[in-house]
Amino acid sequence: MSRRLFTHIVREVTGNVPYFQKSSDCTGKVCISALMKCASAIRQLEYDTVRDALDEYMQLSVKTSRDCLEIFCKAIIDLYGKSFCGSLHKLMLEKLHAFHKEKHRFSGMLGNIDCTDLELINCPTILC
Repeated sequence: MSRRLFTHIVREVTGNVPYFQKSSDCTGKVCISALMKCASAIRQLEYDTVRDALDEYMQLSVKTSRDCLEIFCKAIIDLYGKSFCGSLHKLMLEKLHAFHKEKHRFSGMLGNIDCTDLELINCPTILC
């Protein structure tokens, strides 16, 4: 990820989510910066690691890492979800159908992940 993109995401998330804004704890000590919180969340997503794998490197507790990841993901969905996850228009859907038919030699499976609409005959079943 480029530095410019990273700083843009940090600015957007910090401006819209109170958890990422500068704050202090009950003793008056300044809390972890938004930069560190976002970096922790992005590293967890990027490396697909468990939360405590980065605790020594990032100097964050497991709970803070978990909170960073959860709140960061919700913030990204709220900020960018409509832009990038909008509904497909008809032309795009037709292109996807044509590509799928060409690649797999049969059509009608777009959006059907588990094929549960097919009636299976002579398949073993467990009787309870």
